[in-house]
Amino acid sequence: MPISTRTKKYTYWLASFMALFVILLAAYYHLGGFQKIQTAISKNNKYSLAGKEVHGKPTSKEERSLFGEMKGLIANGALKGTLSIVNYKDGPLGGDGGRRFVGILLEDDISMVPSGFSVLEIESETTFQAALIMHPLVMPNTQKVEAMLKLLADKRGVQLRDYTLEKLYGDNSVIVEMFAR
Repeated sequence: MPISTRTKKYTYWLASFMALFVILLAAYYHLGGFQKIQTAISKNNKYSLAGKEVHGKPTSKEERSLFGEMKGLIANGALKGTLSIVNYKDGPLGGDGGRRFVGILLEDDISMVPSGFSVLEIESETTFQAALIMHPLVMPNTQKVEAMLKLLADKRGVQLRDYTLEKLYGDNSVIVEMFAR
Protein backbone atom coordinates (compact mmCIF):
# COMPACT_ATOMS: atom_id res chain seq x y z
CA MET A 1 0.00 0.00 0.00
CA PRO A 2 1.51 3.32 -1.03
CA ILE A 3 2.24 5.97 1.59
CA SER A 4 0.02 9.02 1.40
CA THR A 5 1.39 12.48 0.76
CA ARG A 6 0.35 13.57 4.23
CA THR A 7 2.22 10.68 5.88
CA LYS A 8 5.32 11.44 3.80
CA LYS A 9 5.19 15.06 4.86
CA TYR A 10 5.01 14.13 8.57
CA THR A 11 7.79 11.58 8.13
CA TYR A 12 10.06 14.21 6.57
CA TRP A 13 9.23 16.68 9.36
CA LEU A 14 9.99 14.08 12.02
CA ALA A 15 13.27 13.10 10.35
CA SER A 16 14.26 16.77 10.03
CA PHE A 17 13.53 17.50 13.70
CA MET A 18 15.39 14.38 14.81
CA ALA A 19 18.43 15.33 12.71
CA LEU A 20 18.36 18.88 14.11
CA PHE A 21 18.07 17.52 17.65
CA VAL A 22 21.07 15.22 17.14
CA ILE A 23 23.14 18.05 15.65
CA LEU A 24 22.30 20.41 18.55
CA LEU A 25 23.01 17.69 21.10
CA ALA A 26 26.39 16.98 19.46
CA ALA A 27 27.25 20.70 19.48
CA TYR A 28 26.24 21.00 23.15
CA TYR A 29 28.44 18.00 24.00
CA HIS A 30 31.35 19.37 21.97
CA LEU A 31 31.16 22.73 23.79
CA GLY A 32 31.33 20.96 27.15
CA GLY A 33 27.68 21.29 28.11
CA PHE A 34 27.70 18.01 30.00
CA GLN A 35 30.80 18.90 32.06
CA LYS A 36 30.15 19.03 35.78
CA ILE A 37 30.94 22.11 37.82
CA GLN A 38 33.98 21.24 39.90
CA THR A 39 33.95 22.66 43.43
CA ALA A 40 36.80 22.93 45.92
CA ILE A 41 37.73 24.57 49.19
CA SER A 42 40.93 26.58 49.47
CA LYS A 43 42.67 27.92 52.57
CA ASN A 44 44.60 31.11 53.32
CA ASN A 45 44.04 33.05 50.10
CA LYS A 46 45.26 36.59 49.61
CA TYR A 47 44.61 38.42 46.36
CA SER A 48 45.60 41.82 45.00
CA LEU A 49 43.61 43.23 42.10
CA ALA A 50 44.38 46.36 40.12
CA GLY A 51 41.41 47.91 38.36
CA LYS A 52 38.42 50.19 38.61
CA GLU A 53 34.99 50.02 40.13
CA VAL A 54 31.97 50.36 37.84
CA HIS A 55 28.29 50.89 38.59
CA GLY A 56 25.28 49.99 36.49
CA LYS A 57 24.26 47.06 34.36
CA PRO A 58 26.84 44.29 33.84
CA THR A 59 26.81 44.89 30.08
CA SER A 60 27.22 48.66 30.22
CA LYS A 61 29.39 50.47 27.68
CA GLU A 62 31.68 51.68 30.49
CA GLU A 63 32.29 48.13 31.69
CA ARG A 64 32.94 46.80 28.18
CA SER A 65 35.54 49.51 27.51
CA LEU A 66 37.19 48.90 30.89
CA PHE A 67 37.22 45.18 30.17
CA GLY A 68 38.94 45.83 26.83
CA GLU A 69 41.45 48.12 28.52
CA MET A 70 42.30 45.38 31.06
CA LYS A 71 42.72 42.81 28.29
CA GLY A 72 45.08 45.23 26.52
CA LEU A 73 47.19 45.72 29.66
CA ILE A 74 47.60 41.95 29.96
CA ALA A 75 48.29 41.47 26.24
CA ASN A 76 51.01 44.14 26.05
CA GLY A 77 52.62 42.94 29.29
CA ALA A 78 52.03 46.12 31.29
CA LEU A 79 50.48 44.00 34.05
CA LYS A 80 50.87 40.28 34.60
CA GLY A 81 47.87 38.47 35.92
CA THR A 82 44.39 37.15 35.30
CA LEU A 83 41.41 39.17 34.13
CA SER A 84 38.95 39.26 37.05
CA ILE A 85 35.64 40.70 38.17
CA VAL A 86 34.45 41.20 41.73
CA ASN A 87 30.64 41.20 41.86
CA TYR A 88 29.24 42.89 44.96
CA LYS A 89 25.85 41.64 46.15
CA ASP A 90 25.13 44.54 48.50
CA GLY A 91 23.32 46.74 45.99
CA PRO A 92 19.59 47.47 45.98
CA LEU A 93 19.04 44.90 43.24
CA GLY A 94 21.22 42.20 44.80
CA GLY A 95 24.00 42.41 42.24
CA ASP A 96 21.98 43.07 39.07
CA GLY A 97 22.77 46.66 38.28
CA GLY A 98 24.93 47.07 41.34
CA ARG A 99 28.64 47.61 41.53
CA ARG A 100 31.56 45.57 40.27
CA PHE A 101 35.32 45.86 40.38
CA VAL A 102 36.84 45.00 37.00
CA GLY A 103 40.55 44.39 37.15
CA ILE A 104 43.56 42.17 36.91
CA LEU A 105 44.42 39.65 39.63
CA LEU A 106 48.11 40.46 39.98
CA GLU A 107 50.63 37.63 39.81
CA ASP A 108 53.47 39.68 41.28
CA ASP A 109 53.43 41.29 44.70
CA ILE A 110 55.33 44.22 43.24
CA SER A 111 53.61 45.57 40.14
CA MET A 112 53.52 49.06 38.73
CA VAL A 113 49.83 49.91 38.75
CA PRO A 114 48.84 52.49 36.10
CA SER A 115 47.53 55.83 37.34
CA GLY A 116 43.79 56.01 37.80
CA PHE A 117 43.62 52.41 38.91
CA SER A 118 43.00 51.33 42.47
CA VAL A 119 44.24 48.21 44.22
CA LEU A 120 41.74 45.93 45.93
CA GLU A 121 43.03 43.50 48.55
CA ILE A 122 40.99 40.38 49.32
CA GLU A 123 42.04 38.03 52.07
CA SER A 124 40.18 35.05 53.46
CA GLU A 125 40.90 32.08 55.68
CA THR A 126 38.57 29.85 53.64
CA THR A 127 37.52 30.20 50.01
CA PHE A 128 34.90 28.16 48.17
CA GLN A 129 35.68 27.73 44.46
CA ALA A 130 33.84 26.49 41.39
CA ALA A 131 35.69 25.73 38.16
CA LEU A 132 33.76 26.12 34.91
CA ILE A 133 35.68 24.55 32.04
CA MET A 134 32.97 24.60 29.40
CA HIS A 135 32.43 27.10 26.57
CA PRO A 136 30.65 30.34 27.63
CA LEU A 137 27.67 29.47 25.41
CA VAL A 138 26.82 26.48 27.60
CA MET A 139 28.06 27.71 31.00
CA PRO A 140 25.54 27.73 33.82
CA ASN A 141 24.39 31.13 34.99
CA THR A 142 25.95 32.93 37.95
CA GLN A 143 23.01 32.25 40.26
CA LYS A 144 23.35 28.48 39.81
CA VAL A 145 27.10 28.54 40.53
CA GLU A 146 26.65 30.78 43.57
CA ALA A 147 23.88 28.51 44.88
CA MET A 148 26.24 25.51 44.63
CA LEU A 149 28.96 27.37 46.53
CA LYS A 150 26.50 28.55 49.20
CA LEU A 151 25.30 24.97 49.65
CA LEU A 152 28.90 23.80 50.04
CA ALA A 153 29.52 26.52 52.63
CA ASP A 154 26.27 25.72 54.48
CA LYS A 155 27.32 22.07 54.76
CA ARG A 156 30.47 23.26 56.53
CA GLY A 157 28.56 25.77 58.69
CA VAL A 158 30.34 28.78 57.16
CA GLN A 159 28.82 32.15 56.26
CA LEU A 160 29.93 33.86 53.05
CA ARG A 161 30.76 37.46 52.26
CA ASP A 162 28.56 39.60 49.99
CA TYR A 163 30.71 39.33 46.86
CA THR A 164 32.18 36.86 44.39
CA LEU A 165 35.45 36.86 42.47
CA GLU A 166 35.41 35.59 38.91
CA LYS A 167 38.77 34.76 37.33
CA LEU A 168 38.48 34.73 33.54
CA TYR A 169 41.14 32.76 31.66
CA GLY A 170 42.14 32.93 28.01
CA ASP A 171 40.83 29.43 27.25
CA ASN A 172 37.28 30.58 28.25
CA SER A 173 37.42 28.75 31.57
CA VAL A 174 36.22 30.59 34.66
CA ILE A 175 36.86 30.11 38.37
CA VAL A 176 34.23 31.61 40.67
CA GLU A 177 35.21 32.14 44.30
CA MET A 178 33.19 33.06 47.36
CA PHE A 179 34.91 33.98 50.59
CA ALA A 180 34.11 32.99 54.17
CA ARG A 181 33.43 35.75 56.69
